[in-house]
Amino acid sequence: HMSEALEKTIGQLEEEVVAREEFVGAFAHELKTPLTSIIGYADMLRSRKLDEEKSFRSANYIYTEGKRLETMSLRLLDIMVTKKEGARLQKVSTETLFEYLRNMFLPREDMDFQFRYEEAVVTVDAGLIQTVLVNLIDNACKASEPGGTIEIRGRQEERGYRFIVKDYGIGIPGEELQKITKAFYMVDKSRARSRNGAGLGLALCTEILSLHDSVLEIESTQGKGTRISFVLQNRDKEAEHEEIDD
Repeated sequence: HMSEALEKTIGQLEEEVVAREEFVGAFAHELKTPLTSIIGYADMLRSRKLDEEKSFRSANYIYTEGKRLETMSLRLLDIMVTKKEGARLQKVSTETLFEYLRNMFLPREDMDFQFRYEEAVVTVDAGLIQTVLVNLIDNACKASEPGGTIEIRGRQEERGYRFIVKDYGIGIPGEELQKITKAFYMVDKSRARSRNGAGLGLALCTEILSLHDSVLEIESTQGKGTRISFVLQNRDKEAEHEEIDD
């Protein structure tokens, strides 16, 4: 029995090491798409004369995304490689999170972004949750035709605050649903690559949400669209219950 237990433990450790190495490699590739956009905006600023509004918008995109990538890379590399720290949770207004998303996506004219949410206060690592939401919206855009509708919702429920991203695009076959959160997995490889996809967004989201005791909930119908949501638990209520139990 001791021999079997030891063999099982060794097997689990080996799997964890492999999984960690795969995720770190996947994360490095995850940086490619936003960096390509940043370089493109920077090249536009240096190679042509733009009006004041376009210059500011380009510079602001470079700065905002650069800071987000810096924070994401430092935090996630620390979390995934060393496992020394968890998420740095703090109280954040959902208005702040949705305002960030509006500023990022509403200037785009290729999609119809619809925001509707209830204001609340959630306990999160704001930078990491922004990364989750940006990835979900990016995936929804890649699954939709130009001009398609992307709904971004937020509402308070009994067990916590639910974020929802819904599209009316190509959908996901039922047999693929259990696989799509794995790093490098793409449902439609040719379509994903043509839109700069790397099959990493949902794997990244899954890792981040695990730090918040949350999971992705995915509903999809092929040819009709996909709805992905997650719930951030009411941590204040949990703390109250713990105090009562004590």
